Amino acid sequence: MAKKDYYDILGVGKNASADEIKSAYRKLAKQYHPDLNKTPEAQNKFKEINEAYEVLGDPQKKSNYDQFGSAEGPGANGMNFDDIFGGAGGFSGGFGDIFEDIFGAFGGGRRSKVMEKGQDINVQITINFEDAISGCNKDIEITRFEKCPDCNGTGARGGSAFDTCPDCHGTGKVRFTSNTFFGTTVREGICKKCDGTGKLIRDKCSKCGGKGYEKIKRRISVKIPAGIDNGQVLRMGGQGNAPVRDGINGDLNIKINVLPHKVLIRSGNDITLELWLPFTTLLLGDTVSIPTLSGNYDLKIPELTQPGTVMRLRGKGVKYLNREAYGDMLVTIKAELPSKLDRKSRDAISQTAKHFTDSHYPKYKNLKNKF
Repeated sequence: MAKKDYYDILGVGKNASADEIKSAYRKLAKQYHPDLNKTPEAQNKFKEINEAYEVLGDPQKKSNYDQFGSAEGPGANGMNFDDIFGGAGGFSGGFGDIFEDIFGAFGGGRRSKVMEKGQDINVQITINFEDAISGCNKDIEITRFEKCPDCNGTGARGGSAFDTCPDCHGTGKVRFTSNTFFGTTVREGICKKCDGTGKLIRDKCSKCGGKGYEKIKRRISVKIPAGIDNGQVLRMGGQGNAPVRDGINGDLNIKINVLPHKVLIRSGNDITLELWLPFTTLLLGDTVSIPTLSGNYDLKIPELTQPGTVMRLRGKGVKYLNREAYGDMLVTIKAELPSKLDRKSRDAISQTAKHFTDSHYPKYKNLKNKF
């Protein structure tokens, strides 16, 4: 199946700046927002636009997408050239090695070693509803592997107690000849004895025992953005485990659990509220105070409001992540009836009901006349 062209979806060129991408996204998001555009295709188009901006609006994901066709980077589709042409590593004799033999004979040589990345750390934290809406800072404690400071991650005493590898003579690579169906070729590969470093540890670091890393407890400050939703994950690049050898740290992935509010319910970026009012308030109208995300709000109930009416308060919802836009608050009006009536109230309502039935409910009157 053909991959989606996110640039085409947003209607920008591949050389578009971050501001141009953001501007195109805002324009299209407004055009196809389901609350403003009621056409059948608007909802799917809106999702597609958000998917495109999630990738092109993130510098790292955009870089991966531009280079590898996927926001996750190389190998994200479960296949790469090593899978097709290569083996499991070393001198496996796969097609990748054959091509390297051919081009290596002309001075090409084996491709450079990919930098190692440490393992990610995955944690969960729970925050209250208000913190998710307004954003906050949270400190969390994690345990992670870090490079040993005494040997700078090398595993050798003082970071320099090495001997030159006798197999590769410090180059990290070895050459040998092999026979393939193309003929006899010279092959070059990573030295297994020193794992391509060109060095062997002579004296191990006393602090880490030659491992190059140690387990450390750290307190990390996490900035929770306003508008984050339950189940979403924050990624803090480089805050995960250090690699075993040279490379970059993994990431810290923080899953957010949001506690529910007592009366308000979140639905995407909208907030919903079921407002139960005495039936007399719906009949006569009134102004009532209701809770919102920004404090109490005086809501005007018009005279003769019907039960089930939904009143929309624009911009009273949740902030969209990473942009200055807000959802709405939807208030559904519910009629609350008394649990019992005294005689005086019953007589008063009875008289009112007779008056309303005769003068205000012609459909009901006509219906009675048919029987």
